[in-house]
Amino acid sequence: MSTKRITLSTGILRRPKKTKFALIDIVNLNKMRSRRVTVQVFDWSNGSPVPLKVSPCGRKTCTVTIAPNKSVFLFADVSKVSFKYEVRIQQNEDPKLITNVTGVTNTPFTPQPGDTVLQRNLVRI
Repeated sequence: MSTKRITLSTGILRRPKKTKFALIDIVNLNKMRSRRVTVQVFDWSNGSPVPLKVSPCGRKTCTVTIAPNKSVFLFADVSKVSFKYEVRIQQNEDPKLITNVTGVTNTPFTPQPGDTVLQRNLVRI
């Protein structure tokens, strides 16, 4: 059984001063199937998208496989973003694959108000 791949976006987020990382949490609640998810983060401060490196891949496009009933996180350093960024996620269209995006500080990675986009608020593009 194959499922359709979709692209989701946070839309452009204004980076609060204390936000240092865009943190992408993904959980695969499927009990039998692994899922692949691709993440990109863009700096929109100059009006055009500039891709940022996403970890753990260390590349501007990061694809990970999430095992059944497991969660992973990816992140991008947005500390040098002047004021606007966006996160895009390509994943299977699957209600058991849930992705949330949070802007966080340095350690202890405190979520910043207005910098969280839950799965239900991601925009399909």
